[in-house]
Amino acid sequence: MSELEELKKAYEILGLPEDATREQVENRYFILMKKARAEQSRAADNDGEDSTLDLAEVNRAYNLVLGIESQKSTTVEKPTKLGHFFYYYKLHVIVGIIIVLIAGYMIKDGIDKRRAAANLPPANLSVSVFGNFYFADVGLLEQNMLKLVPDWKRIATTLVFVPTEIKSQQDMAMQQKSVLMLMTEKSELYITDEKNFKSLSAQGAFVSLNQFEGWSSLNVPKDKLRLGRTDEDKEDHPYGIDVTGNPVFKGIEMSGEHQIIAVRATEEKWADTRKLLEKLVATTP
Repeated sequence: MSELEELKKAYEILGLPEDATREQVENRYFILMKKARAEQSRAADNDGEDSTLDLAEVNRAYNLVLGIESQKSTTVEKPTKLGHFFYYYKLHVIVGIIIVLIAGYMIKDGIDKRRAAANLPPANLSVSVFGNFYFADVGLLEQNMLKLVPDWKRIATTLVFVPTEIKSQQDMAMQQKSVLMLMTEKSELYITDEKNFKSLSAQGAFVSLNQFEGWSSLNVPKDKLRLGRTDEDKEDHPYGIDVTGNPVFKGIEMSGEHQIIAVRATEEKWADTRKLLEKLVATTP
């Protein structure tokens, strides 16, 4: 097959016309990846039923099309001074715009949340689902957790999706948003995947369970403890508890990742934090 024919086939796989822009290619690839993740999740629930999307084929098509686009860019005329600036600082400009947009979104989102929260009962605790959990239903998760502590009125539960790899501008935006959320919003408990647990515990984001008052009463099995080490630690310390398989995650769609729960609460919230942790540890198989 000639290069021209391969390129034509690549556009067909992506479902795009041959004159599609780079932005259209990036957006289409993001949509196909999202669809593929959904199919993989459904396939896992249906005893290994094959998904209709061939990820390897989509990735080859995506890389081929972008490779052609890169070759085209080398044949354009010498840019003007302004064009020269954008050529070399394009990424910086894009990232700056993304950060400004995300900051604006978060300010508006924060205002909307405060307005909505005014009509809700006070939260006994806040929990952040932070990691590669794109399809997680945090509303259902909150309901499931409340069943463990029926005397509570509300557990404020949020989702912060962190892509495992940066493959597009959308992934970059998601990652930038996760960093801002981590800096501006501090939940008492974090449910993370293994990759983000290791990263955040190393950065000192979590409370060492050795310092968490009454943690020994949780009776956490040793094989469920997850260790980490910050720059200030001379040895590994327990920073997380693996609660994978707990019934609270049934139907939540956690993307096949492990669920590790870690504490970020201040001391005045430790009593309620320990109460929910006790229930989660006790119900984890």
